[in-house]
Amino acid sequence: MSIVRNITLLLCVTWSANSLADSTYEALQFGKYKQQIVSDLKRTCHPQKKVSDEVWANKILSNEDNKGYIREARIALERSNEKNYWDAISKVECPEM
Repeated sequence: MSIVRNITLLLCVTWSANSLADSTYEALQFGKYKQQIVSDLKRTCHPQKKVSDEVWANKILSNEDNKGYIREARIALERSNEKNYWDAISKVECPEM
């Protein structure tokens, strides 16, 4: 009985550790995509004032259409599809700053 319980416990710990590692990696990957998208949008839109990336991203995402275009850009990045990425970026409406 003890062996079965220990094996079950070991499997649970291994599975949860693997899940945590995957979610950490996904968070890092998302951060990388976000940073690239914000950087490319700043180059495309040329904001007049110097603003933080967070303020810039929130201003762009305040437009509902832009949210969809940003989502398209992120998916294109995940799939390494540069053409679709730049197509989506070019559709984003630049905010007035």
